[in-house]
Amino acid sequence: MEKSVGDKITVNGTELYYEWSGTRGEGPIAVFESGYGWSLENWDPVRKEMEESTEMFFYDRAGVGKSGRSDGPFHSLQIVRNLRELLQKAKVKPPYLLVGHSFGGVNVRLFAHLYPEEIAGVILLDSCHEDQNRKMMPLFTDEVKEDYLNQFTVEATLEEFEQSLDQVRGKRLGNIPLLVVTGGNQPHHTAASMREWLDFQEELAGLSSESEHVLVENAGHAIHLDNPTLVTSLIKKMAARVIHSRELH
Repeated sequence: MEKSVGDKITVNGTELYYEWSGTRGEGPIAVFESGYGWSLENWDPVRKEMEESTEMFFYDRAGVGKSGRSDGPFHSLQIVRNLRELLQKAKVKPPYLLVGHSFGGVNVRLFAHLYPEEIAGVILLDSCHEDQNRKMMPLFTDEVKEDYLNQFTVEATLEEFEQSLDQVRGKRLGNIPLLVVTGGNQPHHTAASMREWLDFQEELAGLSSESEHVLVENAGHAIHLDNPTLVTSLIKKMAARVIHSRELH
């Protein structure tokens, strides 16, 4: 059964825009969390490749894309509360396969930690790490550091972003299936900051006892834009793993 819905729902006083599409099958619905300041349209390359096989849920966070601006905080805990209420009001039933890019990775980690019984798996696409501002940012060139710090104007402020990083610190994922995907071609990094980033990605892979880490040499930070075919295949692979595990039990 193919489904295609685009609508707005008021959550905590703010209209959030979402799109629910794809083909309903045996697998879990894939729920996508964008990187900082990015609207749901950034997932279009992946979406086009998956529409005939997977049910998908995309949305714009408060202050982004077609969603309204919120008066509340823009840190991960509020984002997770908003997303969960949005899913419930839209009648999107778990289990969810959470796919988070960059800052979205922080949000899906927190969601999975808080509501593990609703999660079929987690995929982190070049996800942020809680120590990146403290350990990695000082290793950037001055120009990249300035660009990095100046980006925090669209949704979360730098202070709220750092609150988000603190909100996932030490939060593990038990035995939830976890896939960490890292872009290996990131020229904005110095050699030292890239080493730190790769170490962070390994640490993320250690958050679950059921994890895998994939390094994609021909992709940068936006892996799903640089290599949507690979990302699509990894999502389908995890969905199939979930179905297989369910059949065994």
